[in-house]
Amino acid sequence: MRTLSLRARITVMFVLTVLGVGLALIGIVYAYLRFTPVPFQAVLGANGIDGAPGTAVIDAAVPITREILRVVLLSSLGGLAVLTALSGLIGWWVAGLVIRPLRTIADAAGDITRGDLTRRIEHTGADDEAAELASALNTMLDTLAASIAAQRRFAANASHELNTPITTIQTVADVALADPDASAADLRAGLTRIREVNSRNARTTASLLSLAELEGGAKIAAEQVDLSALCSAVAQERGIPADIAENVTVTGDRDLVRHAVDNLARNAVQHGAAGTAALRLRAAGDGGAALTVTNGGEVLDPAEVATLTEPFARARQRGHSKGGHGLGVALVQAIAAAHGGSLALEARPQGGVTATLHL
Repeated sequence: MRTLSLRARITVMFVLTVLGVGLALIGIVYAYLRFTPVPFQAVLGANGIDGAPGTAVIDAAVPITREILRVVLLSSLGGLAVLTALSGLIGWWVAGLVIRPLRTIADAAGDITRGDLTRRIEHTGADDEAAELASALNTMLDTLAASIAAQRRFAANASHELNTPITTIQTVADVALADPDASAADLRAGLTRIREVNSRNARTTASLLSLAELEGGAKIAAEQVDLSALCSAVAQERGIPADIAENVTVTGDRDLVRHAVDNLARNAVQHGAAGTAALRLRAAGDGGAALTVTNGGEVLDPAEVATLTEPFARARQRGHSKGGHGLGVALVQAIAAAHGGSLALEARPQGGVTATLHL
């Protein structure tokens, strides 16, 4: 059985409210007239002049007759019937105005369900609860559209990244099998190439698993990490100059924090001009730490740099893809988020990138 529409239910409630209040008022008035006599005063004698000699004043209370009560009751009920009918029309009209924004939202939701992620709710009425709902839904849709776009880019890039090494392995194997006179050295070279590609695949898969675990809310260790010593060690290993404040500590997982710092340092060396990478560590005012890693190189588009935190994203079009699987920066961002921090990337006007890690 189909239920009444929201507009119909609002109208029915409005009509029932008017009808209930009207019947209550009629009942009260009827009871008052029925049980309360009407005061009556009569003057007898001397031509009915009050106070004249030979006159008498009679005060009495006369009950209203049943006929009068019947007329009053019928008239009241008739007026209430007309008022109820008018309230139904007015209620239907008012309910339509009230639910109009909901209809707009429903239409927009239908378009979005059919795949139009650019559709937004246009609210032109007053700045009321409906406007707040429309604004909140539009914000949610913007976030959803951005998330879906990122997932699509991730799927496309992941397919490319995993398909390329598989194709390479297939090609090396086919070449080796097609040459009946292949020497042991040739076969060894082919196997070495296959091993290199497979190792890269393993690193990519491990990074994907780590990224999925962090983004899935995996719990991390909570220990005091000497970030000054850690950054000094990474800078020495990577051979980059460092300006490190002493006694900077953070709370978190030491292995993950080192992984994040090492990723930023390695990316600065691999994807920048030679000798331009630098590392700087300072204590933050909120009790945390701010690590800044910079490098030089070509001038990059700020919009392109903003996408480098996405999995498999690399500055390919400017020739900065120098190895790696494009998951390092995404992992650093996930590690920062897991520690309650953040990662910011900024294109430098003179070329290169500045990465700031807050922990």
